[in-house]
Amino acid sequence: MAMTLAEYSKISKDNLLGFIADHFLMESNVLQMITWQTNKQLSVGIASLDTLPTVSWRKINAAYSESTGKTKQKTESKYIFGHDIDVDVVIAKASDTIEGARQLQRRMSAKAMAFEFNDVFINGDPASDEFKGLKLRVDDINAEGFTSQYIDGGSATQGRGMLYDTTERQYFLDKLNLLCHSISEHKPDALFMNSKMLLAVESCFRRENLLSTAKDMFDREIRTFKNILLIDIGIKDDQSTERITNTETLSGGSDETSIYAVKYGENEYLWGLQQEPLQVRDLGEVQTKPVYRDRVEWVVGLGHSNPRSIARLYGLVADGGAS
Repeated sequence: MAMTLAEYSKISKDNLLGFIADHFLMESNVLQMITWQTNKQLSVGIASLDTLPTVSWRKINAAYSESTGKTKQKTESKYIFGHDIDVDVVIAKASDTIEGARQLQRRMSAKAMAFEFNDVFINGDPASDEFKGLKLRVDDINAEGFTSQYIDGGSATQGRGMLYDTTERQYFLDKLNLLCHSISEHKPDALFMNSKMLLAVESCFRRENLLSTAKDMFDREIRTFKNILLIDIGIKDDQSTERITNTETLSGGSDETSIYAVKYGENEYLWGLQQEPLQVRDLGEVQTKPVYRDRVEWVVGLGHSNPRSIARLYGLVADGGAS
């Protein structure tokens, strides 16, 4: 049975794993929501939806016409993600800090892994030995003909930001609604954007009396739109570079950004693939040098079967400026 990392952390009896997982989850709203399907293979065959079967009506004593739904076969791969946490035995034995040196390094490791996972979730490229992120996946389905998943947000008037005036705000809301409508059942689970975009969305919603909130698993407030979570995907581990930049040029400008919509669901929409759940092992003192070592490892990928489970709204200018 597929489960989220949060669910696995709760049932695990491994305190070290629970410590790492909780701090991992604290820095990644993606991981709070996505379910993980477990199997040992490093690559998995996925049946991607192509066309549905044709159904019909029939007369008494007549036969139905046979029709079969069509799928496309593709392969999703898993990639090895993790690192070793080394702490000198002398520092580990010192008691001059409130938080032990090993616990501090474990917490920092979990934070770094969350930052990296969030980045790959958007920008991942198999050419760099990481799973394919949303950016390339939307490019793929757009190239396959699902052009409704790749939406030009632009602006009502070229060069104006989404907060310029009421016309631009309403234009943005129409495009945001179109993004949500492009997803299966017209209801994504989350919308991912950068911090500047989230602040602009909040400003727009306040002015149009649309602002609402929910809580994440740590009881932190999250903005919502039609009960869809609005998530700031954050910055890279250099603590400055946005994972979704404000310098995109897809709609003709130079200061644009994007919002990604995602619907989760095992074997149906978008879900996680893992060889086994997140592994955290205390290897003790290693023989080659005087350090205590923990090894954190997770062999993971993404499964994506329905092209209408993801979409991108691009060309957005997240301010009220005018050129």
